[in-house]
Amino acid sequence: MPANRRRQSPEQVRDWIVQGVERLGLEEIGRRAAFRRGYRLLEMSGLVTAQIAQRHEQRFPVARRLAVADQQSGNNVLWFGMSEQTRRRNGEAAVDGDCPCRGTRQIRAVYGEGQDQLAMLCPVHAQASIRAQREGNWQELPGGRA
Repeated sequence: MPANRRRQSPEQVRDWIVQGVERLGLEEIGRRAAFRRGYRLLEMSGLVTAQIAQRHEQRFPVARRLAVADQQSGNNVLWFGMSEQTRRRNGEAAVDGDCPCRGTRQIRAVYGEGQDQLAMLCPVHAQASIRAQREGNWQELPGGRA
């Protein structure tokens, strides 16, 4: 994808997408997309660690180019839609590094000795629980409420 500021046609953008998939392969594209989604979920919650940020910057060294690619991918979905299979796959997230939840699906905040510990669900590893909470379907989760 060139770095110039000209608007490109939808056909040109699609050609670049195909070129990128051919260059990296579907498996690597999926892996990077899952890491990007995991990073974004942690970023929106203010939970990105230095290790995760460093790996994200190595994977996407030009922030402006990533922002343009995100916008173009959104435009591509707007223009051409998305299959249900793709929609489910796009919801997958992963963390490249040590997640703040340490695999527990909960992130604890300790304010001081003798005070209660507050916890939040990990935005990456507890997606099913978060979705069920939003939909009011706690009974569908193993063990009920998290």
